[in-house]
Amino acid sequence: IQGTIRPHAIIILPNTSGMELLLTYEDEGIYIDIDGHFTKETVLQWGEMPASVAYLQSNQVMGWGEKAIELRSVETGNLEGVFMHKKAQKLKFLCERNDK
Repeated sequence: IQGTIRPHAIIILPNTSGMELLLTYEDEGIYIDIDGHFTKETVLQWGEMPASVAYLQSNQVMGWGEKAIELRSVETGNLEGVFMHKKAQKLKFLCERNDK
């Protein structure tokens, strides 16, 4: 990537003792270890550029975009759910509360 990178979140992957991370930026995410080496060939690719990204206790990552909220598996990056919405809002924080 050339130019400015817009980071979203650094997610510590479950069951890795804090040694593996999912770095989300722009409209994708990559899996690396704490030394900066790729741990998976898979790249998490959002359907649209998220304004906010959050990790959920259900081992999912949620991305809030202009037209939809995407739920993806934190382990594989696979799309697990999409919620369409009409009103685009910019959130300062996106988080899970009481398993919701």
